[in-house]
Amino acid sequence: MLTRRSLSLSHPQALPSGPVLRREILQDSLLAEQLLEAARAEAQALLEDARQQAARLREEARASAQAEAWRQADTMLADWQVQRQQMWEQITHHAQTLVGQAWQQLTGEQDDPVRIEALIRQLATTQPQDEPGVLHCHPDWVGAATDCLQLVQAAWSVRADPQLAADTLCLRTEQGEFSLGWGSLVQALWPEPATTQA
Repeated sequence: MLTRRSLSLSHPQALPSGPVLRREILQDSLLAEQLLEAARAEAQALLEDARQQAARLREEARASAQAEAWRQADTMLADWQVQRQQMWEQITHHAQTLVGQAWQQLTGEQDDPVRIEALIRQLATTQPQDEPGVLHCHPDWVGAATDCLQLVQAAWSVRADPQLAADTLCLRTEQGEFSLGWGSLVQALWPEPATTQA
């Protein structure tokens, strides 16, 4: 809304002859103000779009960085699990080897009467003791085998067989022939672990 006002000037010659502001200037000023307002609105829209795009890019970058961090963590965890499994396999292998060596040393230190008794007891647990049979052994083991048969109360007789190995017994009954050696008994009780390539 336009308001008309009057000003009193001390020098009336300073005023131009005609209107102070021409209509074209006012129109140009209004047009410039409209253009400026449109430019501001467009700049605000562009700025808002830029903010949204920056937020979207920031979220994508964060999600990508997080996914990469998880991928690296998964890879590292998988590597640790493989290393841990290998470590436990090595520990288990070494423990089996040590126990096996201790077992071999322990069983290797046993004297003949202990070996004979262990073999006869093993045969006695697998065969009927009241069934008559002949226990064949190396001539060096006849005395110890006879003593041991009395302990297990088996109805077997002892016979020397020089063809048998020194640590082997052979029981012959009506059901068949059953042989058992000290080495095979030790191996059956504690088999040596399979060797693995490291």
